[in-house]
Amino acid sequence: MSSHRVVIIGSGIVGLSTAWELSRRGIAVMVVDPQPVHDQASCGNAGMLSIGHVPLTRPGVSWKGLRWMLSRTSPLYIRPTLDREIWSWLWQFHQHCQEPWFARTMTSLCEQGWASMRCIDRFMEESCCPCLFRKVGWMAVCRTESMLHEQAEEAALAQAHGYDCVTLSGGELRATSPCYRPDVAGAVHWRDSAICDPREYMKGLERACRARGVTFAPRTAVGRITRDAGGRAIGVECGDGSRVEATHVVVAAGVWSKRILEEVGVRCPLVGARGYNVRLEGMHSLPAAAAVLSETSIAATPTGNDLRLAGTLEIGPLGKPWIRSRLDQLRRGASAYLEGGLDRAATVEEWAGYRPCLPDGMPAVGGVASIPGLFVGTGHAMLGMTLGPIAGQTLSRLIVGEAAEIDLSLMRPDRFGVSR
Repeated sequence: MSSHRVVIIGSGIVGLSTAWELSRRGIAVMVVDPQPVHDQASCGNAGMLSIGHVPLTRPGVSWKGLRWMLSRTSPLYIRPTLDREIWSWLWQFHQHCQEPWFARTMTSLCEQGWASMRCIDRFMEESCCPCLFRKVGWMAVCRTESMLHEQAEEAALAQAHGYDCVTLSGGELRATSPCYRPDVAGAVHWRDSAICDPREYMKGLERACRARGVTFAPRTAVGRITRDAGGRAIGVECGDGSRVEATHVVVAAGVWSKRILEEVGVRCPLVGARGYNVRLEGMHSLPAAAAVLSETSIAATPTGNDLRLAGTLEIGPLGKPWIRSRLDQLRRGASAYLEGGLDRAATVEEWAGYRPCLPDGMPAVGGVASIPGLFVGTGHAMLGMTLGPIAGQTLSRLIVGEAAEIDLSLMRPDRFGVSR
């Protein structure tokens, strides 16, 4: 039996960011996860640290999803299923795609974005992580003028929160990135954001944690959270029967957080929205900044001499096989925007993984009021790499009894209810 002050379940971006922040305070931490760091969903991110990004629950997006849901190559695909929990999630998501909720979540995400970039900057300064980090922003690239107008309207919402966004014509875009096709209408450049190689960022974060004394229990499954007679979380029981004792427990296990939390009575209606990722090499011209190819929702990020294509949302039961056509759609969809040798580029890596999504479009970050000592950080959907650092800083502050830097009112982990 080992004893640590804080045990963290999950070694993704939220778990490691929390461990790093706590270790900077001299607090003993153990990270428990059945998967090694380099296999986490965070490593399959598009590599865009897109602060100020609009919420997933945009008004009208659920109706658009109905038109897409039966196509295997659409940005959103819902696997045929009779799973009541998935259909309940979809209904709750639809109910949250309303203007008043959108405005509140936009304010929260914009606040988190600024705070998270400060955390990232501090980590990069202290660790010198070789992850190809560059503050070049990202582009919402549009093939049509109507989509360019729509993206400019979204950018205006972020500008009200201090974000720097400019609209570029097609000619201005190609002047910076000649790889875009002549019929691309233009782009909105979100200039406050950054790009990186997510896998190298995660490796650097793990090294920084280890250097500060964080211990890891890789390939260790968590069976349950252990509690004392008063109901306080006091550690975890692992799948092999061993126990880790702690004064605080952090659940940051991505989509797998659902089972762990619901076993202690905290409702956490997460679904895994599977995303796909392919890394290409051999293009003779790459975009100058990361891009979201707006009509397809495909992200294209230059990392060194490679191009990372990522995207799609595939909602369905966990554990189903990859859908090859969705992976192949990344290259096909990007070819409508990019030249530069995309058709001849070699595939060097393919990946698919689950993004943890809650039905109101907001993450779950903070303590659980009914279970002292239990803290949660999950549900960041596609913004895990972007907002994971501020989630880690927030959890570390709460654990040591300090106030959070950001407003947590929309992110309470127990907002979906608790049971005995």
